[in-house]
Amino acid sequence: MRVLVTGANGFVGKNLIAHLAERADVDVTTFTRQDSITDLPALLDNVDFIFHLAGTNRPKDPIEFEQCNVDLTASLCDYVKASD
Repeated sequence: MRVLVTGANGFVGKNLIAHLAERADVDVTTFTRQDSITDLPALLDNVDFIFHLAGTNRPKDPIEFEQCNVDLTASLCDYVKASD
């Protein structure tokens, strides 16, 4: 099974990846802050499951919250929908 983990460098993401690494039947693809939203369509190729953990917990301003939480989630949903 191939999974995508967004927020892979966060606390939950790192622990999830460590757990999934113990399984031989799981191939993990990651998405972090260093990646661009435009990278998502390619990362979603042949993905069976998505753990969407990315987001900003304590943003410095409302725009950061919207970009990291709302826009990323909406883009991810749009790309998944388009891949059907």
